[in-house]
Amino acid sequence: MSQETKLTRKDLKQPDQFLTTSNEFLIFIDRYKIILLSVVVGLFLVWGVYLFLSNQQKAEDLAMESLYFQMLQKVKESKDSSGDELISQLDSLFQQFKDGHQKLRAGLLVADTQYLNQRYDEALASFIMVQDHARPGTLNSFLAQSGAAHSYEAQKDFKQAIAQYKKIIEQPGGFPLFYTYLGLSRCYKLFNDPKNAELILREMQNKFPDHVGLDRVNYSLKRLESPA
Repeated sequence: MSQETKLTRKDLKQPDQFLTTSNEFLIFIDRYKIILLSVVVGLFLVWGVYLFLSNQQKAEDLAMESLYFQMLQKVKESKDSSGDELISQLDSLFQQFKDGHQKLRAGLLVADTQYLNQRYDEALASFIMVQDHARPGTLNSFLAQSGAAHSYEAQKDFKQAIAQYKKIIEQPGGFPLFYTYLGLSRCYKLFNDPKNAELILREMQNKFPDHVGLDRVNYSLKRLESPA
C-alpha cells in the first residue's frame, strides 16, 4: 500500500505557489494596464495598416496589368492603323503607369514598337529608360540592353553598339547570348574590323557547338575568310 504524503505544519503555513503567482500577475497587469493596452491597440493598428496597404497594392497591380493588357490589344489590332497612330496610343497608355515592374514591361513594348517602325532615336531612349530603372540581372534589364544595342546598330553607330553588346556579354546572368555574340561580330565587321569579327565567330564555335544557328556562324566565317 502506497504511503500518503504528510503535510507538515510548515507546509500549511506557506502560501500556495499558484495563488501567489496569479496574484503577482494580476498586480502586474493592473500596474501596467495602460501601457499594455497601448501596445495591443498599436499592434492592431499596425496590422490594419498592413492589410490596407496590401489591398491597395493588389488593386494597383491589377490596374497596371489592365493597362498593359490594353497595350497588347492595341498592338494586336494595329493592322488597320499607322505606326505613328499606334505609338501615340501606346504612349498615352504608358503615361498612366506608376513606377514598378509593369511600367518597365510597358516601356519595353513601346520601345519595340518604335524600333519596328524605324523610329530608332525614340526606341533607344525608351530602351535606355527601362535599362536605367530595371534591376541588374533581371529579364527586363537584359531585354532593354539588347534593344539598346540593336538601336545603336540600326543608327549605324557601330562603336556604341559594340560597347553595348560587350556590356551584355560581360555582365553575370543566365540569359542566352548566342545572338548577342552574333550581333557583336556583325558590328565589328560593319565597323571595318574583320579580325575581331572573326575572333568572335570562332569563340562562338567553341561556346555554342550544338546551337541550331551555328550554320550562320560557319557561313559568316567562310565569307570573312574568302578573298575579296
